[in-house]
Amino acid sequence: MKIFVDRKIDHRVIQRMVPIWDSLGHKVTGSFKKGCAVQLCVTRRYTETGLPMVLRLDGVYYDLDPKLTPFRGRNNRHSLTHAIADGIIYQSKFSKKMCEHYLRKRKTNKTAVIYNGIAPNWAGGRLKHAGFNIVSSAKWRRHKRLKETIDLFLLYLKQCPNAKLHILGKLHDNVPVKHYNIIYYGMVDWEKMKTVYRNADLFIHLSKKDSCPNAVTEAIGSGIPVITTNACGGATEMAALTKGCVICAGDEDSIAACYPYSNPYNVISKTLRNNIIAAIAEIDKDRRKVILPKQLTIEYAAKEYLRMLKWVL
Repeated sequence: MKIFVDRKIDHRVIQRMVPIWDSLGHKVTGSFKKGCAVQLCVTRRYTETGLPMVLRLDGVYYDLDPKLTPFRGRNNRHSLTHAIADGIIYQSKFSKKMCEHYLRKRKTNKTAVIYNGIAPNWAGGRLKHAGFNIVSSAKWRRHKRLKETIDLFLLYLKQCPNAKLHILGKLHDNVPVKHYNIIYYGMVDWEKMKTVYRNADLFIHLSKKDSCPNAVTEAIGSGIPVITTNACGGATEMAALTKGCVICAGDEDSIAACYPYSNPYNVISKTLRNNIIAAIAEIDKDRRKVILPKQLTIEYAAKEYLRMLKWVL
């Protein structure tokens, strides 16, 4: 089978699956050429080909900020493709729920939930180290809750002075809190990321309504336990699949349109704060490692994608 990946062949998850598809005898191209059997679109269709089409969807727009174009307009291209696709891959059950709520009704009953995958132990073995290292990684827009993550860390630091917080990713509009125990890396290459992850004891992910964050998959694939909340969408689901990760209750859980870039939206409730601090202390004490579940491996994801591509044929 020859697969045409519409414009997004360089996408991180696609690139992780291509070698597996190749090994199974399937060819992948980023150019529409004669001989292509099926079209794989990431987020939306860019090229009209007449081929059977599978759409891979993640998140949708849902914010009510009056300074931005109304979310229905920004969802339009996603919505059109959702309505006409022959098969649809949602990144999580939460992603499916959001897409069904905000996008046009699909014509197909060929759907699947396939999480972003990663190779087991992709960063190498965990290293022995002093102290307690907490990691968080994201493109730090307001709704990723960097401020709240730092506030929780500083609170925990009072009972564990040897803890350190490692922040990976572009800060965007966030002003870094300067503290000896907080290290900001910005954007890093994979080798540097591996070094940070091999020395990590805990990964924290607090972003609500996240379809399937690669950062969480990568942390679990490194053996790092993840703390997240009951309202983090795909992150919550991946944590539930992984023994040793912790889902903290007390977050507002809703699919309603909202103001995700506002301070009120990102407030950590007292209940949630206490639950997260308790979870950090628990992992600090037992220094657990986690094992990547089958559903989060890149081999499983690649084969499930092939199953869907063959289904529409």
